[in-house]
Amino acid sequence: MNKPTTRTETNLVNQCYEQIQDNIIDGTFTPGKKLKVKELKLLLKTGHSPIREALSRLATSGLVEAHDNKGFRVTKISESDIRDIYHTFLHIELLALTQAMKLGDDSWKASIVAALYSLSLIENDETLTTIPYQIWYDRNYAFHVALISGCNSPTLLRIRSDLYLRFDRYCRMSFTIAKLVIKTNHEEHKKLAQAALDRDHHTAHKLMTHHLLGSLEDVVKLFKKNNLF
Repeated sequence: MNKPTTRTETNLVNQCYEQIQDNIIDGTFTPGKKLKVKELKLLLKTGHSPIREALSRLATSGLVEAHDNKGFRVTKISESDIRDIYHTFLHIELLALTQAMKLGDDSWKASIVAALYSLSLIENDETLTTIPYQIWYDRNYAFHVALISGCNSPTLLRIRSDLYLRFDRYCRMSFTIAKLVIKTNHEEHKKLAQAALDRDHHTAHKLMTHHLLGSLEDVVKLFKKNNLF
């Protein structure tokens, strides 16, 4: 009989999962890197079991590749995969946004307004010489989730969440490699929010497409320049 998993063990797995995931997404763990359990034990200061469980979960997300008898590696990248992820994520985002504009209620509208306001406190703060990345990232993510939260489809939101990890990997890696300073365009977020609230499908789709694909060619060029594929 298998020993039941305790809450502590589950928490350890979740912590390992999140830390390894973050290191992959921001490029600390480079594409193709072998993820050795012994090294991860020292880095994460935990045991063998939660690390292997976390790596197995990451393999299902597409961020890690599992090789029979050879352990785990960070998933390699390619130009075709970057383009595929960007365009597929856009399709999912537009589908969720379309359903949200059709089905969203007053609570959905209020969540967009609240998330936009929270984001504006960072993007419109003229006292900030540089915008704190993590704060902006969290609020920007919350804003985009609010836009689609009214789609009334847990399945669609779960697919979107899983795909976002791979999309975000390319965004974050490009940001890290280029050592960029965040340049925000709150007006673009404001227009996107207004189009969604007005249930203006044409404008919302046009704005979202530009918002998500506008940097694609720059990302591809940057990765090529740094010999990442």
